Amino acid sequence: MIVAGCLLSPLNTATAQQDSVLHPAPEHTPARAWIAPVAIAASAVLDPEVREWAVGGHTRSLDRLAKTVNPLGTQRRLVPAMAITYVGALITHRESLAIGTLNTGAGYVASDLVESVLKPVVGRERPFVEGNSHRFRPFTANDGNWQSFPSAHVAHIAAIAAAVSEQTHSRPISAVGDVLVTLVAWDRVYEDQHWTSDVTATMVLSSLVSGATVRWLRSRESRSSDAEHDRR
Repeated sequence: MIVAGCLLSPLNTATAQQDSVLHPAPEHTPARAWIAPVAIAASAVLDPEVREWAVGGHTRSLDRLAKTVNPLGTQRRLVPAMAITYVGALITHRESLAIGTLNTGAGYVASDLVESVLKPVVGRERPFVEGNSHRFRPFTANDGNWQSFPSAHVAHIAAIAAAVSEQTHSRPISAVGDVLVTLVAWDRVYEDQHWTSDVTATMVLSSLVSGATVRWLRSRESRSSDAEHDRR
């Protein structure tokens, strides 16, 4: 799980920096493009082994860490945090922060919608049921045991991390986001709720959806600003 997170971290950081680089080196693009599929494929191969390690490696310290990390991927913590940030930005007249928070919320909602649709459509069995990573029952809507992919926790935190990274263009902030996403992904595997390939693929998918949403919104804002400037 940690290996998968490390593989994906350069991809996220690279995405965060792409707008600030005037002339990106074209020879690096193919290498970055291969990071995500290689990480997903590797995690899929290692699903049984990583689960065995996670289930057999429980300790009190890790249990406490999992309990601390788990809320970072939940709506009841993330949605209020975004709402408080937005209201605070309005009160302090920080327009850029307010707009950035709205963009982040949009990326979050888009990723959450994709995750909600895919869960019942894919119908992958959770690892704690029978421990078989190859069991699928597509279009199972009312049985949570068959909704292992995508991981909602990972989709939520990855969407926010990607949206913030896309807008701040800060390597330290992107790195913090990568760490938080990796910790939540580890927690879901450690608690035997998802396969490693579930969380790895969710990290990629949610980051792509959220990042694309934010870029689209920012392009609209830019066109609107340019149009207003031309009218003046």
